[in-house]
This record gives sequence, structure tokens and C-alpha cells, in this order.
Amino acid sequence: MPWPEVVVEVFDLALPKGEFDESEYYGPYNALLGYLFPVDERYIVVPQYKRLKKSVDFTTVFVVRHKRKPVFFIEVKPLGYLEHASTRSAADEQMRALYNTLFDDVEINVLYGVSAIGTRLCFYKWTKETREIVPKAIPSSPDFTIDTAPAERWGLDILTAEGEERLRRVIDDVKTMCKELERK
Repeated sequence: MPWPEVVVEVFDLALPKGEFDESEYYGPYNALLGYLFPVDERYIVVPQYKRLKKSVDFTTVFVVRHKRKPVFFIEVKPLGYLEHASTRSAADEQMRALYNTLFDDVEINVLYGVSAIGTRLCFYKWTKETREIVPKAIPSSPDFTIDTAPAERWGLDILTAEGEERLRRVIDDVKTMCKELERK
């Protein structure tokens, strides 16, 4: 099922300036999350504007909460981040730091997160039982130049059928886990 026309429109409007200005994507991602996680289903989208430790910039994260507990989050960066290994690496490190910040409050079995660089998505998954984060971190080296966050990780575009399908599957899984938790 394709995104509603209004969702596509707001992303299209962000594209010209969104290469260097991540704030152009705040409205589109906020609108998309509000569409995917309706308030009448007891979800709330909470934008967080915080400087994470070791971060050179402010990180804008939209945390989706269900009954005050985090169930999903998305970090937004400008499209230009995709071009440089250093900025992709910073985005990856910030995602992992967010898991460390959120995991104590998580009640569902899996916490999904998305690093959005423009409209390009990298999906993360943290499992409560093992506390493992996927994709696995690629260690850096003091002696070699290593791309610790390859651009291929952001291989899906939110505006393509494949990107939409993957995001919808993740959201369906999140909602299923929330419903199972309510039954307990």
C-alpha cells in the first residue's frame, strides 16, 4: 500500500534543501510517524533534541512511546551525511548510544531504530534478551582507515516501494509486540 499523497508531498518538499539541513526532514518524519503510530492507539511521538556524549552536533531523534515506554525511534540526519564515511560513522555511533540511553525503559522484546539520512534508511534492531544490536558494529583501527558504517547500510529509500514495505513490516512487528504486552 503506497504512502498517502500528503506524506510523499512533504518529503518531496524537503529534498532540495535537505541535503545539508536536516531540519527540512523533521516535519516529514514527524508526519509519517504520526500516520504510522496514531495517538488513538495510545502512541505518542516525542521529538528529542539532545547533544549526545561524543557528538559534535545536536541529534534529533523521534522516539515513539506506547504508554510512556519507548517502542521505536528514528534519528534524522541530512542527505549529505551519506557521502562521507566520517558522518555515517557518527550517525552509527549515535544510534548505538541511543540504545544505551533507552534500553532500561524498554518493555517489548525488540526495540527497532532507524537512522534516516535524508530519505535513506538504515534499520537497527536491539533484542532485549541478548542486548545485541544489529547491524553489528565495525570496529575502527588506530592504524588503518576503516569505513565503520558503509553507505550500503542506508540502502533503502523511504520513498520507494521496498523502503516503504520494510518500514511497514517493522512497524507491524512493533505494534504486535505492544498488543502482546497489553494482554499480559
